[in-house]
Amino acid sequence: MPRLTLKTFFVSAVTAVALFQLVAVTLAALPPNRYSDAAAPHTTYLSPMFTQNWRLFAPNPIAEDRRILFQGSYVGPDGTLKQTDWVDWTEVELDLVHHRLIGGRAGYVTNKLFSPLGARYGSLLPAQREAATTTAEKDPPSWAELSDLLLKAGPSRPVSTATFLRYERATIRLATEVLEARWPDRTFTAVRYSLNRQRVTPYDARNGTEREREAARPAEIKRVSGWRTPEVGDAAERAAIADFDRRHR
Repeated sequence: MPRLTLKTFFVSAVTAVALFQLVAVTLAALPPNRYSDAAAPHTTYLSPMFTQNWRLFAPNPIAEDRRILFQGSYVGPDGTLKQTDWVDWTEVELDLVHHRLIGGRAGYVTNKLFSPLGARYGSLLPAQREAATTTAEKDPPSWAELSDLLLKAGPSRPVSTATFLRYERATIRLATEVLEARWPDRTFTAVRYSLNRQRVTPYDARNGTEREREAARPAEIKRVSGWRTPEVGDAAERAAIADFDRRHR
C-alpha cells in the first residue's frame, strides 16, 4: 500500500478544490433550472463576479424601466431631522450611455444592482423583510446590529442574510457618496434607496397619442429600503463619484 505523503495530500486537496470551483461556476452560469436552483445556496460566494445575465445570448426587448434612487437624512440647523430630495442615480448614469455612442462607454452600476437587490431581498423570510424595511431614520442600526436583527428574525437563513447585507452595503456606499457629492455641506446620519420599476406601454396601445400611451402604461412599483448607516469609501472613490455626477447630471 503506497504511503500518503505531504505532496500527495497537497495535490489531492488542490485537485478537489479546483473540481469544486469548476462545478460551482458551471452551475452558476447555467440558465435557471432545478439543478442550479438547488445549488444556489452553495454558490452564492461567486456573486457578483460570475453572475450571468442570459439576455446576452437571448436578447429580449426591454419590458420595463428600472431606476434606483437615493435619499439621505441629516440634522438641520434647528436640530430636527430633514430629508433630501430623491436623487435618481440611474438617470445620471444613463446620460453617459445616451451621449457617448462611440468610445469608452461604461455599463451603468444601478442596472446591474437592480435585479440582485430584488432577488436577495426576496430570498429573506417575511419576518426578515419586515425587519429590513422598518429600521428607523433617527437611529439606524449599524451593519453588525442589522445582521443580528435579521438573523434573529430568520435564524435558518444565515447564507441568504449575509448575501443580502453584502448588496445592501454596496448600494448604501454608492448612495452615501452620491448624496455627499450633491450636498457636501451636510453630514448624513442615515441613507436609504428606492427600487422603482414600471412596465412599458402595452403593445396594443402603441398607436395612441403620447398622452394616451402614457395613460395606458402600468403604474410604477416602488420598494423603499429601510434606513441604513452611511457607508463611505476612500477619497479617490468619492472624488470619482463627485466628478461623474458633476459631468452627467
